[in-house]
Amino acid sequence: MARTLLDYNASVVSPATNVGPAIPIPISPAGVQIAAVSVFIDPANPASFNNRVELKATIGVEALADTPNILVRIWRAGTEIFYGLVELEDLFNDWGLITVNMVEQAPLGTQNYQLIVENQDNNAAARVVGPIVFTATAIG
Repeated sequence: MARTLLDYNASVVSPATNVGPAIPIPISPAGVQIAAVSVFIDPANPASFNNRVELKATIGVEALADTPNILVRIWRAGTEIFYGLVELEDLFNDWGLITVNMVEQAPLGTQNYQLIVENQDNNAAARVVGPIVFTATAIG
């Protein structure tokens, strides 16, 4: 069955490691938004009623001290729709790429998505060093 591309959006905050300024990852419950995308799911398009929005993110991180537990969240319209936890080790793999893939059926209209990171370990430190890429593809 053929699907219809309804909309696509990408946010490339940083295309590579250490290209832009590093972003400190705050300790929970504080988080920092590192990217945002939006898609429009047209209510006038019949293909929109059985839509899927595929969200993909790649985040380059660096552990600075101890073993940070990086929580990645995706929010839509003030509601958390995804979260995943990644643990980094300062001594052995202090640089890493976090990749997120998520699919949802979204409401009709404009949908705004936020990519947020936070550190759940009070004794550890980490930062986002790039790349930071966040994409949304709406398919009907």
